[in-house]
Amino acid sequence: MNLVAIIEWAEGYNRRGLYSPIGVTFHWVMAALMVFQLGYGWYLSYLPAGGDKYIGYQTHAEIGLTIMVLGSLRFFWRSQIGGPENIEPDSFAGRASLLIQAWFYFGFFALPISGWVMWSTLPGDLPLSIAGVIPFPNLPFDQLSEQLQHSLMEIAATAHFWIVWITVLAIPGHAGAAFMHYLVKRDRVLQSMLDLNGPQVPGVVGSAPSTGPGS
Repeated sequence: MNLVAIIEWAEGYNRRGLYSPIGVTFHWVMAALMVFQLGYGWYLSYLPAGGDKYIGYQTHAEIGLTIMVLGSLRFFWRSQIGGPENIEPDSFAGRASLLIQAWFYFGFFALPISGWVMWSTLPGDLPLSIAGVIPFPNLPFDQLSEQLQHSLMEIAATAHFWIVWITVLAIPGHAGAAFMHYLVKRDRVLQSMLDLNGPQVPGVVGSAPSTGPGS
């Protein structure tokens, strides 16, 4: 199955107001990784300095790089096929939804990059990789002065801190909006992220195959 066929298959879901299984998988896998990263990063901040903390931050950085790769793939997917039109983009709620979504995309890249900068200023030679499989180089900060490395560490740490906290506030706002759509507006926004049955409209790409007359 080529990309064009995959896009046509996914558009069949959109025409019924649903996200495709590919979009839903991206959403929930990345959501789980982001929540894990927030909790794990919080846990690591309370560990005493030492080997366990150092290795923990290596794992934390590698998961972050994995999120960045998944974010790139998700951005490519969204550039090929948008989601179903479940919100009014000109309304306040629609603008807020788009703003939060843009922030998440920003975080998918800004958090791993700031973490990469911090890791590259640390002494030691522990390598990084993407998902523990694909080697990922450190930035060549060992050629810089200690003072400049320290300044880069502080800038990256400050950026990382604020991006994390804004993301922490954005997550319940995003989830709360989804439940508001379900409980108050009673539309398909939340259902579209949970219903994977697909379009059931005859002749629509992505519909269940016909089983004959009377099906």
